[in-house]
Amino acid sequence: MTTIMLALFLIALTGAFLQTNIGFGFPVLAMIFLPALFPFSTAVALCQVIAMASTIYLTIIYFKHIDWKTLLPLLIVSLAFGILVTLVSIEMDQSSLQIILGAALIAISIFTVRYSERITVHPTVTTGAIMGVVAGTGNGLFGIGGPPVAIYLLSAQKSKERYLATIQCYFLLSNISTIIIRTGRGALAWSDLPVILAGWSGIAVGTFLGLKLFKRIPHQILRKLVYGFVGISGAVIIIQQLW
Repeated sequence: MTTIMLALFLIALTGAFLQTNIGFGFPVLAMIFLPALFPFSTAVALCQVIAMASTIYLTIIYFKHIDWKTLLPLLIVSLAFGILVTLVSIEMDQSSLQIILGAALIAISIFTVRYSERITVHPTVTTGAIMGVVAGTGNGLFGIGGPPVAIYLLSAQKSKERYLATIQCYFLLSNISTIIIRTGRGALAWSDLPVILAGWSGIAVGTFLGLKLFKRIPHQILRKLVYGFVGISGAVIIIQQLW
């Protein structure tokens, strides 16, 4: 148990540092390692519960920057699909689905790096709904809805503060529903509390260190970091399943 708690602390610290700077990253990083330590549904639930320590804090301190007009269409559709997919996927085999997810992330990354300067996303209800379907599906299956949401919101927002605030609020509200469903299906137990506390400790340290760097990152550099990490995430997910 001590080894697992230390591993969760280090994973959470690194993931929170990433998430504070590029808007997402902890779930992707965590889901590379957690399924090897816990049953898949438990791994997803732990990932989302631990991540909430960071998303709650960042949502509160950047609350005034949240773009609710852009967020709500994305969030509502994502919640609906996330709940549906979570209920359907709990008993599914995840290996082939994760390979598909990894391939999709790589394709998205290549496309956005190649055409990032030409991409202009208008935050309409239709665009938000489409991205909500994609994000809700990823969130329900793997607890990973961040990459498509990051690309959408980063293109739609004019400042990095509005981007960070809006995406963290999205994660906070979308994860609550899937945590409730998975916990109700037995994914978490009171015996998991020490692991969660270790993760929260890592989140606190990683978020503190990440905010120090976030204030100094130019918006254009932030865009490249987001697009690059999406592709790296996809490659790691595929390698993990094929290894």
